[in-house]
Amino acid sequence: SPCSGRQSTQMIIGATPESDYQILHVAESLYKKFDLKRVFYSAFIPVNEDKNLPSVKEQRPPLLREHRLYQADFLMRFYGFKAGELLSEDNQNFNDYIDPKCQWAVGHLECFPVEIMTADYYTLLRVPGIGTNSVRRIIKARKHAKLSFTDLKKMGVVLKRALYFITCDGRMMY
Repeated sequence: SPCSGRQSTQMIIGATPESDYQILHVAESLYKKFDLKRVFYSAFIPVNEDKNLPSVKEQRPPLLREHRLYQADFLMRFYGFKAGELLSEDNQNFNDYIDPKCQWAVGHLECFPVEIMTADYYTLLRVPGIGTNSVRRIIKARKHAKLSFTDLKKMGVVLKRALYFITCDGRMMY
């Protein structure tokens, strides 16, 4: 509720050399220890020239990085991911070309394909292209019928992303 007293905090991204991995671990720790409502991420944009501020003449504000951190934060808060699953000591920053959920899936191909008719809630949530609303619809609908890829599309599944990671009744889409 608005009066619950839960607090939020903000992290400025790109002003200091921390990796995405380090930032996510701090955010995860803040969520656990202080029951924060939300962590906000903001790309560092200097408002004046000062020798004590990072030089950004040769680089632009890290807006895509900010966006990737928001995506990862969402995965931690609502999809059951842990910071250590999304990034590691060996892989400390998010990919510019694919979102964190896809990056995780591509790095964990041993978890796929996921069978739509039998997978549990959190397993379905880890499939790229399937969100919380689609998972609820899938679980409800599969009690009454075998689901097809057409059914999944009607339920809001983004098939162009999910089709590589799922089966319907034991079959891939193509």
